[in-house]
Amino acid sequence: MEIYNLNQTVLKLKGPTNEQLVCQNQWAAVALDKFHPNSNADIEFAIDGEVKTAKLNWDSNFSKAAMKEMTEAANQGGVAMAMFVMSVLKDYSYVEQSEIGEGVDYRFMKVEPTDDELNFLEGPHYVEVSGVLEESRTNTLIGRVKIKHDQINRGTRKDEESSVIVTLFSQPKTIKEVHQ
Repeated sequence: MEIYNLNQTVLKLKGPTNEQLVCQNQWAAVALDKFHPNSNADIEFAIDGEVKTAKLNWDSNFSKAAMKEMTEAANQGGVAMAMFVMSVLKDYSYVEQSEIGEGVDYRFMKVEPTDDELNFLEGPHYVEVSGVLEESRTNTLIGRVKIKHDQINRGTRKDEESSVIVTLFSQPKTIKEVHQ
């Protein structure tokens, strides 16, 4: 079984500051700590139809005084998990946030663009992100994946290469599906 640390994202991904990536990871840690003791868990990654289980470790040694809202932990933790998947598992090295109306949250690139290239982005992979703390009758992992595909369909990037990444923290499981 492969072993990963959530902080591998900080070493791999450019675009956000290291501090921003650490903060996202802290939100994921808050969500994961709710269900998994000792800052580690076996996690199932279902990436583009291929399923594997790995050991995931994270840092829980920080103040959580300003991180009480569990909805925020699911949302921001979902972003951290998407950034982990795209950088560590899928080898993308650069990310930018998209804008409202695009139907996606982020654009990932394999290579960091130069300042001259930023206005002429070609070939990014767009990602719509979500997180679910624990499933309920009306809020399931698979249901959220479908909602996120629908959101891409309503956005301006619906014809671009894109994926949905949703994490269920209680299990834990992360699904990445290419949008068709």
